Order: sequence, then structure tokens, then C-alpha cells
Amino acid sequence: MEKSAMIIINPTSGKEKAASYEARIKEELKVKYSNLVVKHTKGEGDATKFAREACEDNFDFVVSLGGDGTVNETVNGLANFENPPLLGIIPLGTVNSLARALNIPIKPEKAIEILKNDYYKKIDVGLVNGKYFTNILGVGEAAKAVYDVDIENKAKFGPLAYVIAIGKEILKDDVFPVRLEMDDEIWEGEISVIIIGLLDSLGGLKSFLTDVEIGNGTMHILAIKSLNVSKLIGVAPSLAFGRITDTENIEYFQTKKLKLSTLDKSQYKSNVDGDEGPELPLEIKVLPRHLRVISTEKQ
Repeated sequence: MEKSAMIIINPTSGKEKAASYEARIKEELKVKYSNLVVKHTKGEGDATKFAREACEDNFDFVVSLGGDGTVNETVNGLANFENPPLLGIIPLGTVNSLARALNIPIKPEKAIEILKNDYYKKIDVGLVNGKYFTNILGVGEAAKAVYDVDIENKAKFGPLAYVIAIGKEILKDDVFPVRLEMDDEIWEGEISVIIIGLLDSLGGLKSFLTDVEIGNGTMHILAIKSLNVSKLIGVAPSLAFGRITDTENIEYFQTKKLKLSTLDKSQYKSNVDGDEGPELPLEIKVLPRHLRVISTEKQ
């Protein structure tokens, strides 16, 4: 039976080197997939459109070649279907957060080599106000800073890298009132930033949560009450060793569904997988083990 694969390429990724990997990907896939289709994005939303077409045409495999934005768009094309195709990721961005969390090689040549693997991981997908995501949703001035922490700084400073990044964004101890309506409880309080994660890492920092299983169907919520620098420095060791509940400055929750709203009349936007997301209030749920992503190891 003929098997089909679609390769979605963002030609502007990787300092415009993305298209140069096309022939190598085809060579890697042609043994398993007799029907290969290549799509080049030209603008926002193209990767979502192509991925949706792959689902509608019953493709077996979709490869996303680009940065986190391309991956997120591809996921948004796949996740609306009940049994989406297998997903392969060739990371060409600056953060490559999902690839790092799943131990996909960051070097494109190495990532291409695993495309023919039979190994994959089933990951949860989040759905927020009609938009899908696979990694991190944040609210607050520092949310994008948390997502975009420089990988070299993470390697050098560990959790302190997040303190440094947040410190550059926040000049004063801004807080805003929120209401979290979860599966089993309601929490209200003033926070500086909320980070909601689906994986066992925070932007690739694997020690973020030590007891999290990828694909366990829950979202992990960190409500950081204060961005006072001295308090943040005190939080860093707890982040480093996965002991989130050790600090009074962080509220930690797990839930499958969440309604997140503000208790004032101000407008707050979210940041979803590194890009601007919908405005509060947010309704978020988890689709457990909804996507299969090619991996270097069995799950």
C-alpha cells in the first residue's frame, strides 16, 4: 500500500538555509514513502493550511522544517483531526523548544536521520480559545522573555537564566489579580506572571518538573506572585531541582481544564509557544496524547 509524506518547508528559517535540506529529506524518506509532496510556505498560516490538507488527503507523515512558529502552525493544522498523521520536526529556529523537550537532535542533519525511525512519542496538545499549542502558554509582561531565554545562558546559568531574562523585562514589581477555575479548585490572587506548561521542561530546562510524564493529560501551572529580583533569585534553586512547592513565591497547580480570567478591567494578552496569543479570559483544555512525534527513543 502506497504511503504518503508531506514536507512543509519555511524557506526563511535557518538563515534561509531551509530549502537546502529538501533533497536530503527526500532521500531519507523515499524508502518508506513512495508519495512525497513538498510545500514551501510564503506567509503566515501557510503551514497550518498545508498540514490540514495532509490530514484531509490521508497522508501518513508530515515533516515540519523551520522554527517554533512553523512547528506551531503545523500543529494547528494537524490537531483538529481525530487521528492526525505522524509528525517529524527538523528544527531550524533559535529556540526549538519542543524539539529540545523531546530530545530531537538540534542539528538539522541529525534530525533528518531519525525521520525513518519507527520510534515516536505521544504528546499532549493544549487548546486555548480555539488555538492549539504543545509547550508553553504564558500571561504577564515576562511571559515571552521566559520562552525566549537564550540557550547559551540556560547552559551557563541554569534556572538563573530565567531570572536574568525576566529582570531585563520587568523594572518594577507589577502584579495583577487573576482567577483560576480548575478541575477541583478555584484560586484567586495577585501574580506577576503565569506559565502553563504541557511538557517536563521550561523552554528546554529539563529539571523544571522532576515528576512529570510527557503525555499525562495535565497542564502544569506556575503562578509567580512577585517578580522582585531578590525573591526571584530565591526561586531559582527550587526550579533547578524541580521542587516547585518549596517556595512561597510560586503557586503550583495541575489540572486538565482551566478557565483563566482577570479580576480587574484591564486587558491582558497571552503568549502561546512564543507567539502572541488570545486575550484573557482564556479557556484551556488538554487533548491527551493527541500527537505522535518522531523521536530517537521509544516512549
